[in-house]
This record gives sequence, structure tokens and C-alpha cells, in this order.
Amino acid sequence: MARARVVLAVLVLVAVTSCTAEAARPEPEPRAVTAGPSVDYYRKWANGPNPTGDPNVFPITVWMQDPSGIENGEKLGRAYPEIGIDTGIGLWEDEWWYLRQEGLHQTDWRVYVDGTRVDTVLADTAHARNYVGYLIADEPDMNKAYADKFHPEMQPSAILKAAEAVRAKDPTRPTYLNFSPWMGTPTGEIGYGYIEKSYEEDMRTYCSAADIASADYYGWTHPDRNHTVGAYSYGQVIDTMRKWCGPDKPLYGFVETGHPHDRGETIDPDQLESAVWNTILHGATGINYFAHSFYADGKGEYSSVLTRPDITARVTAVNARLKSLAPVLNAPNAPGLAAASDNGIPVSVLHKQVGGAGWVVAQTDGTKDHPRSLAARVTVDVPVSSGTATVVDEDRTVPIVAGKIVDDFGPYQVHVYRF
Repeated sequence: MARARVVLAVLVLVAVTSCTAEAARPEPEPRAVTAGPSVDYYRKWANGPNPTGDPNVFPITVWMQDPSGIENGEKLGRAYPEIGIDTGIGLWEDEWWYLRQEGLHQTDWRVYVDGTRVDTVLADTAHARNYVGYLIADEPDMNKAYADKFHPEMQPSAILKAAEAVRAKDPTRPTYLNFSPWMGTPTGEIGYGYIEKSYEEDMRTYCSAADIASADYYGWTHPDRNHTVGAYSYGQVIDTMRKWCGPDKPLYGFVETGHPHDRGETIDPDQLESAVWNTILHGATGINYFAHSFYADGKGEYSSVLTRPDITARVTAVNARLKSLAPVLNAPNAPGLAAASDNGIPVSVLHKQVGGAGWVVAQTDGTKDHPRSLAARVTVDVPVSSGTATVVDEDRTVPIVAGKIVDDFGPYQVHVYRF
């Protein structure tokens, strides 16, 4: 099971320039950006999650859910698509696998199945569309030394060998791996053991086994408050993984929906939304929700995204917005734009060009000193000298003056501008 961790940043726009003492603040530097993965990447898999490379598809998934399970009187394989979660990551292998497969067929949901089930998938031609890929392993970077016992099958070379065997048998579906904070955080090297070659080479080998990858670090709910806490840590995971996985590989943001530790906090709707957007502003090309909750008394609850009404409502709204913006989010990144706040809180910015229009998505990040971020007035440079920008989904506009947009942001608030 994926464990709880923390990660970093979120989508933000806008910096402040004032004519008083604030004018002495240094000019912001644009953040370096790469072009980013393209939806064309998915075309290589005829039975994958997006075989046509449709730019209107933004991947939204959930971790290890049983399609035949029932919440609120409805099978999970039907309940999740109703809130905008189109795919499950993991149809796990045990004696009850056949029941999960039956639930998958009955609900017509789509999943990444256990990597040991390639032969089963290939034989089930009547339901080919329901199997979109293979989950090779969860947290191999941490589990190779789990419970003080060494597991050589989790070493980078062994994971790559397993992934290549799956690819050879079924080249029509991608491999998926989820990693731990050992790969996903800037301090991951500290906890990493049983090095096969070097930390850096091991991380790159691990990621080469994944056609699509993620790493879990539950920044809002981590039980150790001395660790990195706040939405900005979710974006930091994506930034860190880019070093190991390269600029072209799809990386999915991993965000909890409940209480993923036996201690720690329970995420609230505002925190969840801030984390989702922070991963996207830092280059996530999909979202994976972790719906399991664990408690010190030993009880567990596995579909918190459906059992917490406030979370269900917020996830539904966030997913709808992501899908409405899919052509923008899937577009290549345009050159980075400079943005700054009036109080020094960092601002994350995405710049896109779609259909002849410019788009900017921006979010005010937090910091370790201000993990809940702060309200701020933000100034962002845009490649248009004057005019008006529409603030998408907010029923308002803002002026563009001397190549800048100035706007107010709440803590971790996201604004989307079209001009």
C-alpha cells in the first residue's frame, strides 16, 4: 500500500508591483520550464488509456479500488466515473481477484491491472477496453528493505526486468509504477538503502521501468510536523521526479482524500484542491487520488473519496474543472513567465498557447515557514503589452497594463487567465 508522505507546490499567477517602498523588491525571475510531455506519448499503446492522443482527455485515477465493492448502495466501478474518476490504478492479485474482475466487467470501468496478469488480459479479448495498463510495483524504492528484510525483487534492475517482460508480452498497454518519498522528495536519498549502483542511477533505472509514474508523499497529513507540510510539497515531488524520469514522461500527482497514516491529520477539501493544482503547476500530467484511511485503533477505510460528502463534492468539482481545461493543460508549456507577490510568497505559473489564445494558470505557493500560504497581491508578466484577460470560471476580467496582470490571491488560490 502506498504510504503517507508530503510534496510540494501548486498552480499560481500574479505578482505585486507597488509605487512605494515595495518598488525596491527585486524583479522576479521567470521559472525555467521544459516543453513537457505530450498526449501524443499515449498513441503508442493501442489498448492504453488514450490511444488516439486526444487532447481533451486529462487522466484522473484512484489507487487500488475494487470495482465490485459497494459504497452508498452503488458499485465502485460505477460510482467513481460519476465523480470524474475514469480509471483505477491496480486490480491487485490475491485469491479474490476473480471477483474484482467480475466487478470490472459488470461496471465497464477501466483499470491498470497487476503486472502478473498479462496472460489473463490478453486472453480476455471481449473486455480489452477495460484493461488500460499494468501496475508493476508500488514503492519498490522503499519496499526492497521493508520490515528490515531485503527483497531483491524490488531492486532497480529486477523491477526493470519485470517491466520489460510485461512490455514484451503486451506492447499495447503501458506500465505504471508508484514510488515512495525515497524517489519523490529532495531528501529521499537519506532514507534510501541497499543501493544497487548509486542513488541517482538507481532512481533513473526505476523510472525507466515506468511508462507512467507517480510518487506518494502526503504533505498535508504527514504525522511528523517537522517534515515538509503544505501544498507546495506536492509540486516539489513532481519537480524531483523530473530529474529522474526526464521531461517527456507522464507523471501523475498523488493526493490523499482522507487519513493515510495511523497518526497525523485528515485532509480537508481546501487542502486537497490546493495539492491537486500544485502538482499540475509543477508539471503533473494526471492526478491519482489515494482514498485509503488508516487509524491507530487498527480500523481502516478504503474509499474516503466517496464516504466523506465534503470531499466527494470537492473532488467532483475539481475533476470537472480539470477536464474542462484539458486542452490547455495538455498543451506544450510556453516560455516561463515571471511572477511575484507583494509579501514574498512564491508564485507558480504555467504559460500555454492554445488556439491562438494565451493562457496563464497561477497559484500562490506556501513555504516551510508558511505552509498554509498567505493571501497576496500578485503581479505576473504576460507576453501582451495591453488589453484585457478573462479570469476563467470567475465571471470577471482583469486589465493587462504594460505587459502585466495584477490580481489578488487567497492562500493557495488558483486563477486561470485567457488573453
